[in-house]
Amino acid sequence: MSTSWFGSWRGRRVFAGVLSVAAVAGVLTACSDSGSAGAGDTVYLGVSGPRTGPNAEYGRLWQQGFDLALAQINAAGGIDGKKVALKWEDSQSDPKQTVPIATKFVADSSIIAELGDFSSPASIAASPVYNRGKLVQYGFTNSSGEFTKGGDYSWSPSITQDIYQERTAQWAAQRGYRKVSVVYLETDWGKEAFRDFQQSAKDKGIDIAYSSSILPDSTDFRPVLIKARDAAPDAVVHLGYGPDGALVVKQLRDVGFTGPFLGGQNTPQFVQLAGAAAEGDIVNGTFSPQDSRPEVQDFVAKFRDRFGADPGDFNVYAYDAVQVVVQAARKEGATRDGILKGLREIKDFHGIGLGTFAFDQQTRRPTGVKPFELALKDGKFTPTGNR
Repeated sequence: MSTSWFGSWRGRRVFAGVLSVAAVAGVLTACSDSGSAGAGDTVYLGVSGPRTGPNAEYGRLWQQGFDLALAQINAAGGIDGKKVALKWEDSQSDPKQTVPIATKFVADSSIIAELGDFSSPASIAASPVYNRGKLVQYGFTNSSGEFTKGGDYSWSPSITQDIYQERTAQWAAQRGYRKVSVVYLETDWGKEAFRDFQQSAKDKGIDIAYSSSILPDSTDFRPVLIKARDAAPDAVVHLGYGPDGALVVKQLRDVGFTGPFLGGQNTPQFVQLAGAAAEGDIVNGTFSPQDSRPEVQDFVAKFRDRFGADPGDFNVYAYDAVQVVVQAARKEGATRDGILKGLREIKDFHGIGLGTFAFDQQTRRPTGVKPFELALKDGKFTPTGNR
């Protein structure tokens, strides 16, 4: 099953290469100042994320969440009377581009924190620059367990892949799926997700009858999916993104597999591209518009009023990211040091997706948060009640 916030469409060799570049760039930026909003009327957050390229849909969803959060924050006085705004650089979620973006952000003393990047490897490549430059890197969609190991300035509210894949295996087992076929992206993130699912499946007595990686740039997965079908699985599990997940499930139906599918993502793009082929699909989630909590329903109403649609996972991730960083700045100061101190000391961050949470200071991840199960019915992902 795919999650929301993750992965890379680039290969391991590209990632390894940019790490060495990042290390050099990080040395050059190590003497950056602590960053301050004191000189002007605006507090800036840097955003490294995809606005063009294969992952542009995620950047579009982010922007909606950012826009709603900034409108509310600035209407309430911003931070100490100063407006909050973004400085956005289009990375295409490409590790080769995130490193120079990080260097630029670290050198810009008006930026008090960075948000992004979309994929874990794209963020990990830039982590040495942010950590040497002492600028908080808030990777709010980075589910790889490796991301926050980059240093004290790498933080993420995202649930990690080991937790997501344990839940995927649990829900498969609860449904009586004792034999599954698995396809996963041929990326560092995809391999990590598969390793985590493989271990959880073994623990829960699920046999992986067939598994194969798939190339992110491919559009024809049928040779692999025919083999997945011929293994006679109870279900097929996909570990990837929305666009590739839509192709996988449609082509699975094309080759005659009619059984359950666990994969794709809770995004409008996936639902639209997959169509009826994905009916009944199961994914992980931390947000649903059907959540009855007053703060969630207030957010949903405001989002619908502004954008004419229900919000989804990636809208919420972006909205919450801005709100959390601003909460830290309001309490501890609109500086780079203030953001870091706030993330370390505040115990009641408020998020639409995660509710009230604090960060584990060792992992720099939220404590005690677990995803819940969503099933696609009539074009909408709806909670099933499983956690």
